Amino acid sequence: MQKRKLVSALIALVLLLSTGTLGYRIIEGPEWTLLDGLFMTVITLATVGFSETHPLSPQGRMFTIVLIFLGAGLMAYLVTTLAQFVVEGGLRDLLGRRRMRERIKSLHHHYIVCGAGDTGWVVADYLRRHQAPVVLVDIEPKTVQSLIDEGFIALEGDATADEILVEAGLERAAGLVAALPHDADNVFVALTAKGINPQVFVVSTATKIESVSKLKRAGVNYVVSPNITAANRMASVLMRPSVVDFLDATLAGDDSDLQMDEFRIQPGSALDNVALKDADLRRRSGAIIVSVKRQGKTVINPEPTHVFAGGDILVVMGNREQINKMGELATVAVARG
Repeated sequence: MQKRKLVSALIALVLLLSTGTLGYRIIEGPEWTLLDGLFMTVITLATVGFSETHPLSPQGRMFTIVLIFLGAGLMAYLVTTLAQFVVEGGLRDLLGRRRMRERIKSLHHHYIVCGAGDTGWVVADYLRRHQAPVVLVDIEPKTVQSLIDEGFIALEGDATADEILVEAGLERAAGLVAALPHDADNVFVALTAKGINPQVFVVSTATKIESVSKLKRAGVNYVVSPNITAANRMASVLMRPSVVDFLDATLAGDDSDLQMDEFRIQPGSALDNVALKDADLRRRSGAIIVSVKRQGKTVINPEPTHVFAGGDILVVMGNREQINKMGELATVAVARG
């Protein structure tokens, strides 16, 4: 709000300077240049008391009186607005946003979370705890400032607007979470995101079950419905509580001795075009391969004769050291004799 007032006051000042400059030029005739008119306008508004550029006609003096009254009010408003802008943090916010933009420009393969409510904040906190770069976008200034105070990279703005998503680095992002309160807004975010970066992986919440199909048609790769997820989870806890505890511990990464992760096999890596039985993964990594996904099809507990290929997605389980070793085997190029 203060920024808008300050911009309005500056625009009014420019208009007044232009009016004064042209007014003196028209009233006083060709003897007055535009520079003379501008100089006279400035010293009049600034009330510095310099002598007139040229002797003024009666009409010119009346014009000066009007200019003084208009300028006095405008200058008082401009000074007051500028003081409020500085005192109330407008200048700090402006500089802070500039620094935030510079930080975002340095990010690549990061994640964008649209909506910093309960769901969005938990997602962002999880990503941060796992050292994944994340940018939060929210429309509430107080929420954004609170996030910045907590150490997050956060932007204030409407996540459905193209320019805000571009400012958040969508063109370089690996994934986006649409966690806005209304499903219609999440549909719009998905359409906008896919229009800017068709390759970005989009996950969205859906408060209404009937919105799931609409979100998928909008390009969302994965839809999470709290109602469906909560119902399935409660049923699973009733029937298989130990299994649920096991999966929670491995997926959350809270147990340092048992975690799960995924890697995409890169062409030329140690696993590319190598059979499972020949990869000697037990000795070289120690992690367990849970599944292999290729072209949308998933193979659970692959056979020893299964041959890996570049582009395969491995889901692995083990401790963090074992998983890191598996990641190196899957992603780091090696020379083969």
